[in-house]
Formats: sequence, C-alpha cells, structure tokens
Amino acid sequence: MNLFSKILTAFGVGGLANKETGAQYSGPASRGTETGITVSDERAMQVSAVWSCARLITETVGSLPLGLYERTGDSREPLSRDHYLYQLLRVSPNQYMNPQEFREAMTLQLVLWGNAYGLIDRIGNRPVSIIPLKPEHMTVVRDETGLTYHYSTNSGVVVYTARSIFHLKGFSVDGIVGLSPLAYARQVMGVTVAADKYASKSFANGGRPTGVITVSEFLNKEQREKVQDIYEGVVESVEDNLARVRVLEGGMKYEPISIPPDDMQMLQSRQFQLGEIARIFRIPSHLINDSEKATAWGSGIEQLNIGFLQYTLRPYLTRWEGTIDSSLVQVKDRSSVVVEHNVEGLLRADSAARSEFYSKMAQNGLMTRNEIRKKENLPSMVGGDDLTVQVNLTPVQDLEKDNAQQT
Repeated sequence: MNLFSKILTAFGVGGLANKETGAQYSGPASRGTETGITVSDERAMQVSAVWSCARLITETVGSLPLGLYERTGDSREPLSRDHYLYQLLRVSPNQYMNPQEFREAMTLQLVLWGNAYGLIDRIGNRPVSIIPLKPEHMTVVRDETGLTYHYSTNSGVVVYTARSIFHLKGFSVDGIVGLSPLAYARQVMGVTVAADKYASKSFANGGRPTGVITVSEFLNKEQREKVQDIYEGVVESVEDNLARVRVLEGGMKYEPISIPPDDMQMLQSRQFQLGEIARIFRIPSHLINDSEKATAWGSGIEQLNIGFLQYTLRPYLTRWEGTIDSSLVQVKDRSSVVVEHNVEGLLRADSAARSEFYSKMAQNGLMTRNEIRKKENLPSMVGGDDLTVQVNLTPVQDLEKDNAQQT
C-alpha cells in the first residue's frame, strides 16, 4: 500500500473495511458444538439434507449452458470455437475434467466452504488450464502488497500470486474471503448429527430405551460380574441383540431411565432440522423431498422454479460470470467479451404457457419463427426469418388509408 493510499484509508476514504493483515479466515475456527459433538466438514456432508442441498445447487449450476459472446456494436455474436475462452470453458478446462465436471467441482466448494480456488496455467497472458484446489488447504494472506494464496501440499506450502488463482468468493464481510456455510452452521449441524446418532442407537437397541437392573441385595465382585455377563452379554450383531430374551431372576427388576423417542419428539426434531438446513442453503424445502411440503409440488411450479432461480442460483451464476471476467478474460478483451449463463431451460413452463409466450413474441415482432423453432429443436423453415406484427394495432387515423390500399 503506497503512502497516498494509507492517508486515504486513515481518513476512511478508500481502502478495505477490514484493515487487518495476515491470514484471512472464512469462519469460526472451532468445530465443536454445544451438543458436545464435533462436526467436521466430512461429517456434515453425511447429513442427507446437506448432501441434497449441495447436490441440487451444484448440478444445476454445472449443467446450465455458459454463453460466451463477442460484442459488436449494439449486437453480439457467439465466440468462435478457436477463441481461448471458448476452448477453456466449453471444451477442456484441464486434462482431467470436462467443462461440467470442472464447474460442478468448483461450485460445490463455493456452496460448502464459501470459497472455491483454481490454479490458472497461462501461456503468456492467455489462460489455458484451470485445476481446482482444495479450499481446506488454502490460506489467503493479505499484506501491504496485496493478496497471496498459501496452499498446503505434501511437500510444503506453495505461495501463489492473485493472478495465478481463480477465486470464487461467496457471501463475504470484507470481500477477501467468503464466509463458510458449514462453519457458521456448525451448531445446526451438531443438533442434526446428535439426532441422527440418537436414532441410530435407538434402532440398534431394538427401539427400546436403555435402563438399569436393580437387585434387592448387595453383590460381591464375582456376583456383579456374573450378572453383567448374563444380562449384558457380548452380542455379535444387532439381530442377535434384538433376538436375545432377557430373563430376570432373584428379585431383579428392569427400570428404563432414558426418555422414550416419542417424549423427545425425535421425529419432529429431525423434520425441523431439515427445514433449518434448507434455510441455510436457501433451498425451497420441496426441492429436497420434504414430505410436509409435498402439496406445493405441482401447484405454481413455474413460480417456484423462478424463485429458486432468482434467489438461490442467481448469486452463484453472477459470481461465476464476474470471476471469469476479472480472472480469465484478457484486459484487451474485456470491453468486447460477454459471459452470461443461459437460464431459459429453467424458466420453461408447460406446453400451453410456452406456446402463448412464443405466440406473443412472434406477433409483436420480437422473435422470428425460425428463432422459435430453434428453441424447440425444430429445423428452420423457408420464410421463417422475417419479423412480423399484427395489423390490428394500426393507429385509428391510418385505418382508412390501410383499407384503401387493401382494395
């Protein structure tokens, strides 16, 4: 940071909101939760709702067509297949992945960790390859010269400049690193994991609560070991445990001490946690098969899809487009190259609504018939490249003139 920048920053003009230098972090360092359960990233992914939310966003974003255009005046044309950006993003991002696999890998990092990193390989100023890096091994460091990326490998830490890293940032406070959804949702994950563990143990015990065996007299060490051997035993499988018949003798009594699952409202709690996780990832519950929301499926589905696109997917898409523009497009091309996702497939309604839309577009001169046929994967037709309008929208004062011409 030069002297002039330091002076501006000191007076609150320019500079970054977070003036701390050094390593930048994307979330709380602790993985512990108030339930006493440590929730790692891998354990969080084993929660079905987390897996479903992450997969829905990742596969949808990765499968959307990525449009690459060249602006010429007021119009734009698709980039040629020989363009470096087309080859990189539409043909082969690297030697290991096709474009969809690459975008899915990067989007999954962004969804779960709030940051996605890719190593850019260049020939001169032209990017020719991007290889995803693991976000948990990356540390972003800020100093007076800018940002550097420190990546931990088996042979030590490798330091990269900002120019070498394709960095997708999620929701952020300082604009340097995105906040990690998994880190900030650790408490919610802890409750969910605790409920899963309780359910698993409950089923392992045959759905029966645990308890104690009371004896009417004091036992010596040998008697205690014998009772323990008889009534606890060593079972080889859950099936053996369920099939074992417990015989109480000599005045022994069994008293349950655990709260039954119904009293703990285990099923209701797990259902509630499903909605909590869907809220974290901003996913409509019905899209992850929430049975309580199943009635919404089929009624107003077009509006539900539009809402999912606008409020959930759009931020991911614009982050992709902005990062491609700033990290991959050469400076000389930024005024002419346009990167934009084609989301039309997500907005397609039923056949009746789609036909009405096409009819209005054709009748008002906004689309040609061949453009419409192309969207429906139909071949072009002769005379279908002309824009047409309805004559019944002629101004009143011109009606007499039009009638005279027709006669």
